[in-house]
Amino acid sequence: MTTRQAKPFDAPVSDLYERYLVKVGVDDDPRSPVAKDRDRIIHSSAFRRLQGKSQIVGVEVGDFYRTRLTHTLECAQIGRGIAEAVAGTEDLTGVVDQPAHLVEVVEAACLAHDLGHPPYGHNGEFALSTKMTDYNGTLFEGNAQSFRVVTFLEPKCHGYTKKGGGDTRSVGLDLTRATLRALMKYPWAEDTPQARTKGKFGVYDDSADLEYFEWVWDGQPPTAPVLSARIMDRSDDIAYAVHDFEDGVWGGMIPLYELLAASPRVISRLEEHYKQRPTLLFPDRDTISATVRGLLASDRLDYLRDGPFDRTRYHRAALKNFTAELIGDFIKQSTAGGRFRELPDQAARRLKLLKDMATIWMIDRSDIATVRFGQRKLIEQIYDGYWQKPEMLPHREEWRLIEQTQPSGILGRRTTRWPEKARIIRDHIAGMTDGYAREVYEQMYGARQHRDLRLTY
Repeated sequence: MTTRQAKPFDAPVSDLYERYLVKVGVDDDPRSPVAKDRDRIIHSSAFRRLQGKSQIVGVEVGDFYRTRLTHTLECAQIGRGIAEAVAGTEDLTGVVDQPAHLVEVVEAACLAHDLGHPPYGHNGEFALSTKMTDYNGTLFEGNAQSFRVVTFLEPKCHGYTKKGGGDTRSVGLDLTRATLRALMKYPWAEDTPQARTKGKFGVYDDSADLEYFEWVWDGQPPTAPVLSARIMDRSDDIAYAVHDFEDGVWGGMIPLYELLAASPRVISRLEEHYKQRPTLLFPDRDTISATVRGLLASDRLDYLRDGPFDRTRYHRAALKNFTAELIGDFIKQSTAGGRFRELPDQAARRLKLLKDMATIWMIDRSDIATVRFGQRKLIEQIYDGYWQKPEMLPHREEWRLIEQTQPSGILGRRTTRWPEKARIIRDHIAGMTDGYAREVYEQMYGARQHRDLRLTY
């Protein structure tokens, strides 16, 4: 049996495997640095809370549907498959030091990519962005929030940082540069031309966040994501496209029987969608119809061609085998020749079609418009309540910090720019599960007393 020799924490290590915190002691852990990152993410409270956050269908609706946690685990499995196929042939400069570590760093990034998503998914993200604009003239962005969770909010590591200065600070999970780079599919800050063009960014325009961000990239952030981040992003796309489709068929929302027959009604509905949201992938009705037929040509679906999906064991098995086949094909198309590549047009059309079917028949439904409106209002009104009375926040040090940083010359609530207060409220609400947000709303506006449900980070 080989014993791993202990080494000082401050011994020379690869720049990619450096951490932001200065530590003293020895490290006799046999895991790679990025494998340790993966395990820190799995054991974090932010990761556990994903079990209570919706993917598309609300977590309280049924036990079958994906939650944000199960989506994350499926994304990580797909990411491992892609990374294993390309690790031995890709240029890994600036990504990891050893090919075997690509699988681990991609898995870690996939597990962390949704940690910053608020309750009610993109609906909650829209509500928080509205409030941040109202109160601070800034935005909310799930990717930047995920970076903030792992570099500040998650209560694991705090101490003296490599930037020096004599002050200690929280550094969240204190992940390696390699993992933080893999997490950033938008490696630019909020106040940059790229953010204004794409509407997405990877770090908030906050001095502490920006300082950490600069360290991650050694002062030279790229204009595009690194290989590990691109694999994570593709894995996310495949996971939610395929599995949201599966959830929609199982729930009776996506009309699979009509799609199998490429009925004029469903083709017209898709055509209407693409007219409202023009895309080069679907220029005309013939392309839509051909893509539907090609996507659903698999003999795995033979059981489902005779009648509507009825949740019998045979129908469920056919659906599951079909979605497994889709995932395998998307992985092969992403890794042809042992290199990670853009999807060919046919595969890209199929992936886009799967996403859009979920949008049409699961999200843009008139019967849930009221629910979605209510979810946004719930988040917005919780934010308003905390702004009016921040002592309702569960951590005393947070609302006392707000008192200490109160700007002078306040003219009115809506004209105030109060960054510290806005951030603290944003961070707290973004960490909530769907159920916790609903309970807080009922306590705040319905005066209903419940058991202690205060969130602990």
